Amino acid sequence: MPVVNLGFSAPINPPGATPILTPSQVWTGLCAKVRHANLFVPLITACEVLSEDSSNPDEPVVTRRVTFNRTWAATAQGKEVAPGGETVVTEVCRLHEPARIDFEQEDGTRIGNFVTVDKDGGLVMTYVFEWKVKGEVAEETVARFRQVSWVFTAKMAVEGSIDTIRKIVTGEVVIP
Repeated sequence: MPVVNLGFSAPINPPGATPILTPSQVWTGLCAKVRHANLFVPLITACEVLSEDSSNPDEPVVTRRVTFNRTWAATAQGKEVAPGGETVVTEVCRLHEPARIDFEQEDGTRIGNFVTVDKDGGLVMTYVFEWKVKGEVAEETVARFRQVSWVFTAKMAVEGSIDTIRKIVTGEVVIP
């Protein structure tokens, strides 16, 4: 089974960004993203929490069902396609405060959300993806997705998350 590995990073507080987000605000926002992913990632149209387990306070676990509105994702990854060309997946999310959330889908696809600092101490958000590609997919197709579609998706997810966290802090977005 081919695997697409890639990551994307963006500064959380680039020059001119207001308000300046604190590590605590970013972590709170990422925790909200686990439960309301559709407000953070434009490709996600629905997010339903199926269960929460906080028996280990060092690693709370949230299991959720998310719906992606990307026909190419279903085709490329061989996943179940819901009506309307949507891809529905179940993810187990492990929260590692204050810097990491791990997401694992039932097919073994893994995504990591990381909050780090750069050499100057500025906050950086990085998403790392390990997408499992099911079925017979030519290597050149995987390479094309890696260069175009999935990089675009990774960039959209990181930048959309930072933007939504900033909007939560300013009151433009209210978490239900």
